[in-house]
Amino acid sequence: MEDVEKFPGHIACDGDSRSEVVVPIFDANGRVVGIIDVDCMVVGGFDEVDRVWLERLAGVIGVGCDW
Repeated sequence: MEDVEKFPGHIACDGDSRSEVVVPIFDANGRVVGIIDVDCMVVGGFDEVDRVWLERLAGVIGVGCDW
């Protein structure tokens, strides 16, 4: 989310958060077992590269853990 202030109902873990990336973690059966939630104090603090690598990380965690 490029600017969390423009998202109705956004609940910030940190009042200084201005942008956010949230990526689901799926287990080997396709069930959501967690999320990766990264905040930034700068509007537009994340780009497509960040999203791609966080999704890859989520994939490794999802199949690498014994849920």
